[in-house]
Amino acid sequence: MDKNTLSLHQFYFMKQTILFCSLLVCYAFAISQDFYISLNNKVVPGTIQKYKEWAKNPSSILFKDSITGNNINLTPASCKRVVAGVSDNFMSYSGTRIINTDKIENTHALQSNILTQDTIHVFLRQIYQFQNYALYKLLDDKRTNFYLAVDGVVNELEYFEYLNEDKQIVLYEQYKNHLLKLFADKNIDGLVAKINILSYKENNLINFFADILNDKGNSTEQLRNKYPLEILAGIGANATFGTITRSSVVSYNQTTISPSFDIGLRVYSQRNFGKLFFQPSVNITSLSQSFNNDYIYKTKATLVSAKIGAGYFFQKKPALSVYGALQGGLTLLFGYKTQLGAAPNQYIKEKSTDDKATLYPEIGILINQSLNIALTGMLPIKVPLVSDHNIEYKINQVNVIIRYVFINGNSNKK
Repeated sequence: MDKNTLSLHQFYFMKQTILFCSLLVCYAFAISQDFYISLNNKVVPGTIQKYKEWAKNPSSILFKDSITGNNINLTPASCKRVVAGVSDNFMSYSGTRIINTDKIENTHALQSNILTQDTIHVFLRQIYQFQNYALYKLLDDKRTNFYLAVDGVVNELEYFEYLNEDKQIVLYEQYKNHLLKLFADKNIDGLVAKINILSYKENNLINFFADILNDKGNSTEQLRNKYPLEILAGIGANATFGTITRSSVVSYNQTTISPSFDIGLRVYSQRNFGKLFFQPSVNITSLSQSFNNDYIYKTKATLVSAKIGAGYFFQKKPALSVYGALQGGLTLLFGYKTQLGAAPNQYIKEKSTDDKATLYPEIGILINQSLNIALTGMLPIKVPLVSDHNIEYKINQVNVIIRYVFINGNSNKK
């Protein structure tokens, strides 16, 4: 097989790989579980455009209706609620908010001992819900405000800070009186003490409601395990692209396909609702190439790639998610042998083990949180041809892997 034929094979495989990658991304984004609730309580499915899991509350959301295909600019005045899959749940809110500072060192908000409010039209992000109680958060350039909804009636949990005449920090904690009045007849042990030590912070408020409502599953300690450790195991088809360059002039190419085995872990971060993850993994495949040109070159080894890195889910849904990752690590060549010349099976064993550091990009989809289809790569590495250092030998790889996902050692049946 000559150089041109090998190049065509390599080009064809790369073309198929790019097509496969494009289909993965298109299919992932074609399926959406975003929706909004209209003013007449109609549930409209679609996709939130340019969704980034905003840290600050949006005043408008661009939404593509999956039924009509139209883009709609949703505002608090045009809908009741917008839900982004398993991540964000926004409630439309038009009303007042305190603009006095919630932190005395925060100079963006009003520094005053007189409670001052302004009127806002914004989407409040839901941070907790149990039975008929829901807790919402508003974060913008001025400050953070929390709201409590009971049976659909929304009230701001009023809080701000100011300096008195002696330059001492004074806390306006009306939210504590509101909570004490709200739960006074519930016969909750230690209610007064729990409210007295309650801080005006997201985790503290969530834990307070989870405690007094006996909802331990939704406390922040439990929420940290929302996306538990995943164990990944799978098999794939690996393409190795080899290039031999002799005297920096003559170049030969070879593409070979071999099976591979892959095992790894995926540990989710709770920042950004589990979209960030940490991923160590090991991939095992074989190397066997033969360059039959004017001089025969053969290589043979077992490749073990030990990788560690991080990734991000661009879309994270229960049914289908899409992600990208970048890992760094070593590719170790075990039993590495080469043959120079036409003599049959005259492998040279001087370089029985070698290791090369490189990067490993990956993109993939996760279906029903159980099946992971991934396209991974290994950036080019230089491997010496034993006993001939005048010849440069480079390899890189593309691997299509199908993994099954186990959670905490048990098969994921969600």
